[in-house]
Amino acid sequence: MVLQRIRLTLHILGSILKFFALAYIVPLVAALHYGEDWRVFLYSLLITLGIGLILERSFKTDRPIERADGFTIVAFTWLVIPLLGTLPYFLPPMGLSFLDAFFEAMSGFTGTGATILGVLEELPRSVLLWRSLTQWLGGMGVIGLFVAILPTLGVGGSQLFGREFPGPLTERLRPRFRTTARILWSIYAGLTAVQIALLCLLARLPLFDSICVSFSTLSTGGFTPTTANMAAYANPVAEYIVMAFMILGGTNFVVHYQVLKRNFAILRDEEFRLYVILLLGAMLLLAASQGVGSYRDGLFQAISIMTCTGFSTADFASWNSGPRMVLLLLMIIGASGGSTGGGIKVMRALTLMKHTGVMMKRAVSPKAVIPLKYNRKPLPGGIVRDIISFVFLYSLVAMVAAIALSFLGLDLETALSAVLTSLANCGPGLGAVGPALNYAWLPDAAKSILIACMWLGRLELFTVLMLLTPRFWRS
Repeated sequence: MVLQRIRLTLHILGSILKFFALAYIVPLVAALHYGEDWRVFLYSLLITLGIGLILERSFKTDRPIERADGFTIVAFTWLVIPLLGTLPYFLPPMGLSFLDAFFEAMSGFTGTGATILGVLEELPRSVLLWRSLTQWLGGMGVIGLFVAILPTLGVGGSQLFGREFPGPLTERLRPRFRTTARILWSIYAGLTAVQIALLCLLARLPLFDSICVSFSTLSTGGFTPTTANMAAYANPVAEYIVMAFMILGGTNFVVHYQVLKRNFAILRDEEFRLYVILLLGAMLLLAASQGVGSYRDGLFQAISIMTCTGFSTADFASWNSGPRMVLLLLMIIGASGGSTGGGIKVMRALTLMKHTGVMMKRAVSPKAVIPLKYNRKPLPGGIVRDIISFVFLYSLVAMVAAIALSFLGLDLETALSAVLTSLANCGPGLGAVGPALNYAWLPDAAKSILIACMWLGRLELFTVLMLLTPRFWRS
C-alpha cells in the first residue's frame, strides 16, 4: 500500500510539474524584452519539464486518488514546486546559496513575503517578475489550478482540493470540485486584471510595477519590485487601491462568487461580518495611534497584516508597544476562511468565541441543551473539535519553533514574530525582522525552521504533520 501511494504521488507530481514548467515562459519573455539573461529561465523550464516527464512516465499508474493520497500529493507538491522554484535564484547570474534560494522561493509560493534579498532595484526585472508570479500562482493554490485544467485530476479533485484549502467549513460552488476550482481561479484572475488596470490608469504606476504589485496583492503575498516596498511609490491613490484589493484577497472567495451572482444575502454571513468588524476596529485603532499626519500608515498596516499580505508603507517594527501588539494579534487571527490569506482564520476565532459562550452557559445550566450555531444552523461537534485541535497544534508549533530560534541567538520579540509571521504566511515581523530589514542575517538553522513554518502554515499543519505519523502510512 505504501509503495502504491508513493508511486501514485510521484506520477501525479510529474504531471503537475510538466505543466508548471510553462510558468517560466513569463519571466523568459520578460528577460528577452528587457535584454536580460534569459537562459536561466530556459534552463529552469527544461529541468522542471524533464523531471516532470520522468516522474510521470516512470511511475505511471491507474490507481484512483483516495483520501490518504491527497495528503501526500499536496504536501509533496508544495515542497517540490518551491524546490524547483529556487532555480532562477540559485543558478547564475543570481547565484544565491541553495538555502537562501529555497527560503525566497518558499516565501514566494506560500505567499509569506519574507525575503533575504537586499537592494531589489539592482536585480533583473525578469527575476522580480518571477518573485511576484510565484506569489500569484501560490495564492489561490497550485493544486487548485491544476485541478481546474488537468482532466487526470478531475476524479480525485476533492481529495486534493480539500487538502490545499483545509478549513472548518468547506463549501463547493458547484457539485464538481473541478468546476469550483475553475470558478475560483476565474474570479482571482479577473480581480487581478482589474487591479493592474486601476494601478496603471488611476495611480499612474508603470505597467511593470502594476503587474508585480497586483500579483502580490490578491495573493496576499507582499512582494514588490522595490526595496522600500509600497513606501517607495509615495502614492496615496496606489495605496488606497492596494488596500481595497487586500481586503478582497482576505475575503472568502465564496462571498465574491455570491455577490457576482447578485446574492447579496451572503454579506450577512457571520464570518464576513466579524472580518469587517475586526478590520474596521484595527484600522481605527492604528490610524488613531499614528496621529493625523500618518493615519494612512495605520490604515494600510492594519489591512496588510490582518489579510496576511505583508505590504508596508512604514517601519511598524519601530512603533510603540500598543500598536505592535495589535499587529501581532491581527497576524495570529488572519483573514477569512476560503481566502488567500493566512493565520488561524476568522471562522475559527468566531467558532471558539461561540464555543466559549456555550460552555459558560452550560456551567450555569449543566442540563441545558445549547447547540453551537453558525449562521443560525447548528455546527457539527466534529468541526468544533477539529478547530480546538488545530488552534492547540498551531500554538504548540509556534511555541516550539520560537524557543528553537531563541536558542539560536534571536531575541524574544524577533523569534516569536518571525515564527508567527511565517506560520501565518504574513511576511515582515517585528524586532530584527521588521519591514525595514530582511531575513538574510539569520543563521542557516533559523532559516530552515522558518521554511518549515511557511510550509506548515500554508497547508494548515495537518496535511504535513499527518505524514509524520506511523498510523498514516499503515492505513
